[in-house]
Amino acid sequence: MTIREFGNELLTSLLEFTLQSVPGSLGVGINVAFDSREEGGTPKSVAALGVASELDPAQWKHAHGPIWDAFRRDNVVVRPAAGTDDGDLGLDELTGLAPEIRAQVRGAIFVPGEFGSDLPTVFSVYLDRTPDSRVLRDIDRYEPLVTQALAVVEYCAGEEQVAQQMLQMTQYRRVIEQAKGLVMGAIGADAPSAFAALARASQHFNIRLRTLAVALVEHVGRQDAEHPEDPELVVRPTPAERETAARIWAALTTSAILEQG
Repeated sequence: MTIREFGNELLTSLLEFTLQSVPGSLGVGINVAFDSREEGGTPKSVAALGVASELDPAQWKHAHGPIWDAFRRDNVVVRPAAGTDDGDLGLDELTGLAPEIRAQVRGAIFVPGEFGSDLPTVFSVYLDRTPDSRVLRDIDRYEPLVTQALAVVEYCAGEEQVAQQMLQMTQYRRVIEQAKGLVMGAIGADAPSAFAALARASQHFNIRLRTLAVALVEHVGRQDAEHPEDPELVVRPTPAERETAARIWAALTTSAILEQG
């Protein structure tokens, strides 16, 4: 068995575990682009199970759908979108799909890999229900396992530079965890609720999740967050993004004070 064949088997096993563990899951997939977003990217489905085996490639083929939104904007995309009740998943315009597949899927989440914009990944999960906090919690747990496994496979297959960059960027998983801890402490929420709050803020203000986490941690801590050694991989929030993080933190702490009062 070649390294690539072993890698595909490993990824499939992790996706099978995710499929069985996430409540209401109809399909899961891992997608990657080996070109940067700035160069247009060439995203493709690396491994997929269930309905993801048809829905992921269809969205890439037609250059349309929520998976493209997650890839282009580098933000977590949840469908149906929060605050809407029309059930639109953004999949109706895809041609060639069996109607029963679209009828089954009632919700979906797309999580861009937090390993640097130069080597983007998207983890997709399709559901028979609207995503809730438990689903977000489970996806937040399994996505790093699948994407880090992909990094190890690339390293073993000879793509050392690709894998090294991906593994370095896992440091931002820790920064995201720190940001979740800040939100939990500010509003008394549990971990899944804190992650959901960060994901919603990321979408609302159109800021990458890891960028928002860095800005928030640095605003509260008054010092640099943890960063990779490679300067090209370091996330540096813009002044506008730092101002947004400060406003979010002020809103979180103000609401907590009012509730205590």
